[in-house]
Amino acid sequence: MRQSRPPLVRMQHIDRELRNNGFPNCTRVACHFEVSSKSIQRDIEYMRDMLHAPIDYDKKKKGYYYNKEWSFLPSAFLDRQEAEALKATKKVLSQYQGTPYYQEISSALDKVLQYLPASHSENGILDIYSFEQAPSSEIDAKTFSLLDEAIRNSRQIAIAYHAPSKQAKTERTVHPYRLHYDQSKSTWYLIAFCELRQATRTFAVNRIRSITPCATGFTIPESFSIEKYLEQTFDQCAGVEEHAIVIRFSPYQSQWIKEHRWHPTQQIEEHENGSITLHMKVSALDAVKRWVMRYGKEAEVVEPEELRNMIREEVRMMGEMYGMIELRNRNKFEGNE
Repeated sequence: MRQSRPPLVRMQHIDRELRNNGFPNCTRVACHFEVSSKSIQRDIEYMRDMLHAPIDYDKKKKGYYYNKEWSFLPSAFLDRQEAEALKATKKVLSQYQGTPYYQEISSALDKVLQYLPASHSENGILDIYSFEQAPSSEIDAKTFSLLDEAIRNSRQIAIAYHAPSKQAKTERTVHPYRLHYDQSKSTWYLIAFCELRQATRTFAVNRIRSITPCATGFTIPESFSIEKYLEQTFDQCAGVEEHAIVIRFSPYQSQWIKEHRWHPTQQIEEHENGSITLHMKVSALDAVKRWVMRYGKEAEVVEPEELRNMIREEVRMMGEMYGMIELRNRNKFEGNE
């Protein structure tokens, strides 16, 4: 019967004592960890029997010792599945390259992985699972470093930001709260209070053109909750007022909508004809408008009326645009231009 594995921290402590010729015994180690002597006895037996540690007992010194050189390596206490999982973690971690502490974490993993035996199994985790390397926006290490430092020290920063809505660069002072990674977009965002807008906003890190640290500090309001803020956003956009969104999807599109989690507040109401109604509470109507329009006639906004009107206006402008294109093409074909 396989012995249960003791906590790693206890084995590391015992190994350290043995390596330093401290001649540890069960009573002393048990006192240190506030456990029973029998627990430590089982730890030592596990190291000796399962990890093949060369441990002997010295009756004169009333303690244990290593009778020859031995290394307490990760390969000794990681089972095959855990070792494979660690290798997979290294691969998944690559998408965060360029962010703060990536190099330190990657280096730490490399130090552990170098001691793991090469896997010759045809059923290793990377032979069973594949991890897509999502295309991510370009990351500037200096930008991340400055943002990381400002957040840790609660210091304001002045940024030059390229706002996609106006296609213009704006200068603003912000109080950086959090760096947030959006898995669906493979993009990093800065969540910060913007003095220009007098509200908390989300900034795509790759659109920040410059950062100037300020000497002025700030305090995150006690009323601010990162979880609540993310709940109110949609597609990383936030508005001022929260809205109850109701969207009806056709039977054709419903299955796709049901298979995904679009927002933390979403609730789905299913209908007999196969259609569904999606309910959620968000504040960014413009972002919801762009999302709904992906599905064309398969999606109808029921509420709020403001969002229905926004889509009506967008459809009207699209109709005018395509009408003008069609007219221009007809005139060109008939030689009227």
